[in-house]
Amino acid sequence: MLRHGEVGDRRRTERFLGRWLGGSARREEAAAAANREEGLTIAIASGKGGTGKSFLATSLAVTLHQGVAIAPSRWRDTNRRVALVDCDFGLACDHLLLGAKPIKTLQHVISGGARFEDTIIETQHGPRLIPGGSGVQRMANLGRAELAVLGSELGALVCEHDVVLLDIGAGISPQTVLPMSCTDHVILVTQPEIAALTDAYAVIKCLAAQCQRSPFSIVVNRVAEAGQGDKTFEKLAEVARRFTGVELHYLGEVLEDPAVTQRRLGQPPLVVSHPECATSRSIHLILDRLRAVVGSFRPRSVEPSLGFGARFQTQLGQLF
Repeated sequence: MLRHGEVGDRRRTERFLGRWLGGSARREEAAAAANREEGLTIAIASGKGGTGKSFLATSLAVTLHQGVAIAPSRWRDTNRRVALVDCDFGLACDHLLLGAKPIKTLQHVISGGARFEDTIIETQHGPRLIPGGSGVQRMANLGRAELAVLGSELGALVCEHDVVLLDIGAGISPQTVLPMSCTDHVILVTQPEIAALTDAYAVIKCLAAQCQRSPFSIVVNRVAEAGQGDKTFEKLAEVARRFTGVELHYLGEVLEDPAVTQRRLGQPPLVVSHPECATSRSIHLILDRLRAVVGSFRPRSVEPSLGFGARFQTQLGQLF
């Protein structure tokens, strides 16, 4: 039997623990409320032009929207979609591959002539497109203030979609490296030729020195024969591992396909018009392997200070 004093001590202890546990629960609820959902961000990049980067970016965007990785009913439930942002500043072409005719582009947003939402195009094949500038020299040399506007707008965009793909311009200029360094994952598109491999390694080396990030994934495009992509990847992966310590993931190869090289303006994407062709099957396999690497194509809960917009502003301060 507990004495009177002991009963009082126990009750005081229980009240203290109750307040502490209740306060802990409220703090956890407040922290959860402070977090927000952000879509998965994926950069599609290349070391040199002409590797088929934009073809892959648009094909992945269309295939993702078709529901290969996410049940189509989920779009109706959440009213969210896949977005493709053409970050090939000054030389944008995703709108041509998707049959879109932009009125406003990122050029207008950065110059203050339009809001970000004014540029969004609901393409006929599914993904939403934010077109970049085409043939605009000033877009190839953006300043810090202009890039800060872009980062802020992209930070809001990722909160409204399940997946956001960024089609990055070729090369290793600061405004090219900047968006790459902020995404959740980078897909680097290369070819078996030595020039493409050399430039791909340059991108890996540059980004590895700029920030600590998750490994790259590699797609080897325009392969002459089956298996050549595997050998090409092994060479690139060994060099990257030895000299940068970066581990690469292999997403697959895409064979040289006349159906791709003979495409004409106005034709639908190959994954729509020829879903059973070898190239379309390769796109599906690449997405399956990518899902194994990133976990899922679903939004994730993040603290605002660790979100895409915050990462963009941090990297901006380091690069400019």
